[in-house]
Amino acid sequence: MRRAHALLVIVMLATTASSCVYYNTFYLARKYYGRGTAGEPYTVDKAQGGQVQEFARSIDYSKKVLSQYPKSKWVDDAYLLWARALLGQDDPLQTVKMLESFDGRFPKSSQSNEARFYLGVAYRQARKYRIAVRTFDEFLEKAPKHELAPYAYLERARALVALKEPVEAAASASQVIERFSGSNLVDRARIARADASFDAKQFDAARADYQELGRRSFSDEDRLRYLLSEADCLEAAQQYEPALTLLRDALSYERAPLPPDTTGGRPAVVQAIPGYDRYGRLLTRMGTVHLRAGHLEEALSAYQRVVSDYPRDPVAAEAQYRIGYAYETLGDDFERARQEYQRVKDQSGQVGFGLQAIERLRTLDRIAQFRGAGADSADQQIEAAFLVAEQYLFSVDKPERALEEYQKIAEQYAGKPPAAKAINAQAWVLSRRLKRPAEADSLFWNVVHNFPATQAQLAARDYLEMSGKSVPAELITLPEPQYAALDTAIMLTQPPDSLPALGEQPFDLARVDSLGMLPPREPIPMPRESRRPYVPADSGPGFAGDTPGHAAPGSTVRGPEPPRTDARKTTPTPSAPEDSVRREVPLPVRPVPRDTTGGNE
Repeated sequence: MRRAHALLVIVMLATTASSCVYYNTFYLARKYYGRGTAGEPYTVDKAQGGQVQEFARSIDYSKKVLSQYPKSKWVDDAYLLWARALLGQDDPLQTVKMLESFDGRFPKSSQSNEARFYLGVAYRQARKYRIAVRTFDEFLEKAPKHELAPYAYLERARALVALKEPVEAAASASQVIERFSGSNLVDRARIARADASFDAKQFDAARADYQELGRRSFSDEDRLRYLLSEADCLEAAQQYEPALTLLRDALSYERAPLPPDTTGGRPAVVQAIPGYDRYGRLLTRMGTVHLRAGHLEEALSAYQRVVSDYPRDPVAAEAQYRIGYAYETLGDDFERARQEYQRVKDQSGQVGFGLQAIERLRTLDRIAQFRGAGADSADQQIEAAFLVAEQYLFSVDKPERALEEYQKIAEQYAGKPPAAKAINAQAWVLSRRLKRPAEADSLFWNVVHNFPATQAQLAARDYLEMSGKSVPAELITLPEPQYAALDTAIMLTQPPDSLPALGEQPFDLARVDSLGMLPPREPIPMPRESRRPYVPADSGPGFAGDTPGHAAPGSTVRGPEPPRTDARKTTPTPSAPEDSVRREVPLPVRPVPRDTTGGNE
């Protein structure tokens, strides 16, 4: 009996020790994680700086559970919490690495579905959108009523938007709004659906969502933001008058800024007041609607008023930038556009719209440079013409106007390679931008038949074959290979006649001295009495041997070489005066080396 009681006590103590894992360690891991997510299952939006520290603490305690209590029933929970905290630290790749092996590590875990959901979140944050969609589909199939189901639909919609599938994204976001109307994700899902509908060009549906978001907003700033999104929908649908009516109505509720103080030179706008720039933002947007509608003067008037009322303010910088944009895109006045773009830096410096203005200036300067090229710069003139067309196509988003510019090039250079390139560009615009494939194919075939042996013919063939057409090989003629022209302006110096031919030994290497110098082949005989004797290298700066018969002060004078005898002697050095401290020492006599010139045998 006592033995049984002792065993029971041991079991109870073991259970109590195991429970301490949760209260003392796993509890703290969950506590810090909850602080990081503000009570949500995970950070639906990007975490802030302070939240990241909470996730670090949660990871530390989760690791402690795994290391100190490996047999605890909360090991799989701690492992999953660790992976979730890595998402909060913006490390989705590590989360993917951990959760891809979750089922293998914990085959009987009840957290399998949750692990699959967070794996999908990690895939989405790691920009692996296609596999993220498949993972969310698996999760929703296995756990359609899970508390994370609305989050799965929202994350799935975000991944589909990234995949440029807006219709499916809007349908996924609708699941949250319609099936989980009480969820705190409804507003996020409505934003996702509105943006997806706008991308899908379903402007009425997008505007309805933006209107609802504006009604549910709690701040004036949010209401203005969604109202401007409504204006975007009307503008994109080319409903310019309704867009202007919407903006004018909102403008009537805002206070217009006072004119600048002309006495003190300071603006009347006080930037410390919240919403001080709402009037200017609305007026700027009205100018943009006028610009899209083709009303240049009305657009310029709205922009110029903003520049005047908000000097040296970000909203004025935007308005000044749009003045240049209006002259460039609608006024076709590139020179005036350059002048207006240069004024943007006076409002904001080289940041924001100032940087965008600099980029526009570079393109316009290049066009102006090529347009001003002389008649001998035909290639530059052609490039300038293409640049103007591309400006309308990509920067201004006017494909019809780009077609006109390409047509001008094709007519000016009819029958030449630039014309073929321009016709291909026309076909590309018709096919990709204007969705008129039949006309595009007709132009491509024109290039194939009428411009053989050009790069444009090969490009037209490729476009046709990409669309499923078959181009006979006999119609294609490869262009001639282009080689760099030989530069005849620089002539090489002719070698001297005495230079030996290739392979011939130029000189006798055995006769080269240690300095790489060659002695003359035929030595010139010199008179015996004119040759000077050997001079040691260490004779010093006092040696006077440059001029025979002359000596530097304090040096020994040497005359002509004496006759050769068995024992050569030198002339003694004259003694210095008696009062002189220094006395001259005669230079040592050294044997004369063999004369290799042939004059001293």
